[in-house]
Amino acid sequence: MIFRYRARTADGRTVNGTISAYSQEQVVQQLRGQGLVPLAISADKEEHKLSFKERLQAIGTVPLKDKAVLFRQLTTMISAGITLGSALEILVQQTKNKKLALAVREVKRLVDSGISLSSAMRTRKEFNNLMVSIVRAGEEGGVLDKSLDRLATFLERQEALKKKIVSAVTYPAVVMSFAIGVVYILVTFIVPRFAQVFDGLGIDLPPVTTLTFDFALWMNRNWPFVLGSLVLFIVLVVILNRNKNTKPYMDRLKLRLPLVGDIIYKAIMARTNRTLSSMVEAGVPILMALEMTAEVANNYVIGKAYEDLKEAARRGQALGETAANTKVFPLMTAHMITVGEQTGRLEEMLGKVADWFELELDEKIKRLSSIIEPVLIMFVGGVVAIVASAIFLPIVGAIQAML
Repeated sequence: MIFRYRARTADGRTVNGTISAYSQEQVVQQLRGQGLVPLAISADKEEHKLSFKERLQAIGTVPLKDKAVLFRQLTTMISAGITLGSALEILVQQTKNKKLALAVREVKRLVDSGISLSSAMRTRKEFNNLMVSIVRAGEEGGVLDKSLDRLATFLERQEALKKKIVSAVTYPAVVMSFAIGVVYILVTFIVPRFAQVFDGLGIDLPPVTTLTFDFALWMNRNWPFVLGSLVLFIVLVVILNRNKNTKPYMDRLKLRLPLVGDIIYKAIMARTNRTLSSMVEAGVPILMALEMTAEVANNYVIGKAYEDLKEAARRGQALGETAANTKVFPLMTAHMITVGEQTGRLEEMLGKVADWFELELDEKIKRLSSIIEPVLIMFVGGVVAIVASAIFLPIVGAIQAML
């Protein structure tokens, strides 16, 4: 947020101005750090002057791909010599996502008032700490265009990784949905009707038919319980994932899940190594970069490993040696980090580690898909075969009895 303040200087003068902060308490701390005594602090009311239509448009989320496009366009314009204010104005007009366009408009207003781009971005939740830090590093080093280019490249790679995962799981998800639909139709509509017909005929039913009909009838009577139990299980998992006391256990469990646990691990490692590489390359201090990487992990186990690296860096210890002593980083990763530290090319080595994890992730997903697809097809075929046997065996038996 942007706050207006009135403060007294050490020589007794009264000064007015604006400052970017998350809360009034942070404003007080920043002013005192500048040797000023706060007299009055208030939120900038102009910041909140949005029409009702604009407020409706601002509801929702901003996709990662829209942010990637935004920073790529900003990079292109800044590199072409267009001033920051003009570039932001063009982006306000061209950005299709209304929520993001409103955020850029507010950023431009603050930049026009004399606030730096990174400070203006910090006031908007659409731009996370990682983005702000990379931009700030570029501003401080006088290479804003290069930092924006690194940020755009990083977001584009993250979007590409996301698309790769989504596209890989789409077909198995479609097959699974089809399988569930087939089972639902058979159990809900087809089997009960044949059960009524056979019951009216009074013929003896083979065991497979009896078991199939009993299961179908049980599902018809108890589907609210089954559906409710499934919903309750999902809600419970979500709650356990969000609770700070149970999240560490859930995060460990995710990494140990059969089939998908290794995929989750490789996806997180690819994302975190790419994040750390981008921030180090942009000039973000290593302690801050490691702290933000731990947050990006969104997994207690892997996040804790990066926090251990941060503490090692704070004590002046080698990152590669610390990584080798953890059970999270593969030895190859630890060795490449060591090489990066010794040669002064840490960001390059981290980028290569991220590339390796992305390749491994791609192969793992393809392998899993090749296993899941035939299993699901066999499952659907097995269900259809059982139902067909349950229906036709009594019919064949009745015909033979008549002959």
